[in-house]
Amino acid sequence: MVQTATKLKVALYVRKSREEEGGAEETLHNQRETLVRIAEQKGYSYELFQEVESSINWNRPELVKMIAGIEGGKYDRILVSHIDRLGREIGLLDDIKKLCIEHEIIIETPDNEIKFDDENQELLFGFSSVLSDYEYKRIRHRLTKGKYDAVAIKNRWIGSTPPLGYTWDKNTKLLYVNLEEKKIVRKMVELALLGYSSRLIADKVNKLGYRSRKGNQFKTDRVLGILQNRVYLGESKYNSKRLKKVAVAKDTHEGIITEQEFNQIQALFTSRRSKENLQSLGIKSPVNKLLVCGVCGKGMTIQLNNKVRNTGRNYSFYQLRPCRHQIDFDTKCHNGGVSIYKVENAVLEALKLYKQELKQALVSLLAEDTSGLENSLTSNLEGLEADLAKQERKAKRLLDLYLDEELDKQSYQQKKQAFEDIISALRNEISIVSNKLESIDASTQADKVKGIIEMIDNFEEMELEEQNATLKLIISGIVFTKTAETNNEPVIDIKWREF
Repeated sequence: MVQTATKLKVALYVRKSREEEGGAEETLHNQRETLVRIAEQKGYSYELFQEVESSINWNRPELVKMIAGIEGGKYDRILVSHIDRLGREIGLLDDIKKLCIEHEIIIETPDNEIKFDDENQELLFGFSSVLSDYEYKRIRHRLTKGKYDAVAIKNRWIGSTPPLGYTWDKNTKLLYVNLEEKKIVRKMVELALLGYSSRLIADKVNKLGYRSRKGNQFKTDRVLGILQNRVYLGESKYNSKRLKKVAVAKDTHEGIITEQEFNQIQALFTSRRSKENLQSLGIKSPVNKLLVCGVCGKGMTIQLNNKVRNTGRNYSFYQLRPCRHQIDFDTKCHNGGVSIYKVENAVLEALKLYKQELKQALVSLLAEDTSGLENSLTSNLEGLEADLAKQERKAKRLLDLYLDEELDKQSYQQKKQAFEDIISALRNEISIVSNKLESIDASTQADKVKGIIEMIDNFEEMELEEQNATLKLIISGIVFTKTAETNNEPVIDIKWREF
């Protein structure tokens, strides 16, 4: 009997999941010791396969090796501490069963032998598979619930890798600010608040010698990922599809970006996006992507007017292109265009007047008087809320037209998207102004106003990119109108941002 046993070549399979409790080495050691003892007591010739992998992963390196050995006729049986070490998912266990039947393999555990030519034992394996699958789902649910509770109840950040600017302390299970990396994040914030695009921010921080943890240069998507991540406000979030719930916790760690900075950056990024999906040809003017049609409300573009006179000399110039967006089925916008220098000159004059207003506001702020600012913010908020209500009524009328079949589906969806973009931008601006109104601080506000005055003073010496970034910081839009109603004279209305 012993002589027959020594002829058996056995595959010992040992596995621990990363998700299971207990130290990996301790758990693997216990399994390994048990199986080796059984193999030696029974005189088996054995080969050990050991790994730390998920129970539902078919492509486990050691499992794949063992299966290749089975298919090559190397083993007579599999020795495992429990069926669920092979896997917990029913489909995977069923494939293992078919493999064992095809190659006449016996599965042995410390308590049992499963021979698939025995109907009772095959049924037992099937029953064990169902239990393993059920237990796996319970484990997954328990782990998911644990992660959700860590955020929702324990007020903790959870994640695999701490974001740039933070380090993870495994003992306290908290995020702590990494002072060296914080410098990189704050530089990105500083540039974003100056109106720089994500591409320009990436260029600037790379030129300053900043690099990622892996030593790579920053790219646009990485910059956006940082500046749009609310973890930098001290928040944590866990979105569980399994539980169909989202947990959000505030003040789980020290923030690197303030709420006001975050909202202002999002507004700047949103305002920079072209609502008409127009391909940018680069910055041609300080007022690039700030121009809004005073007739239809859509973005206006700057183009090169290639004029060549009979002398052969090039007299080309940049102009604000006449607006020809479709207003409805039969009507196109009729707003005119103009040489762009006329708009630029008007903006320069407006900056000088705005600077005087800022100086007057600064006097009040230095005297700890915020009443003027409060009145301005309140008025602005009321105007934004009125605009929002108006746009929501228009969106509702649009839906009514579609339901009454006066509008085809494609036209409805296009117009609906335009309304949604406007409504989203208005809600975002309302949120920003509301936050400013709730957290007015004369000293902080005075510092901001001083900074804006300084930028206006240096405006004409700035490079084109910086001029454009500065205008985007202090202007939300330049509304341009040139129609018969204005006697074909340009009318320019500048919408200043609230600070």
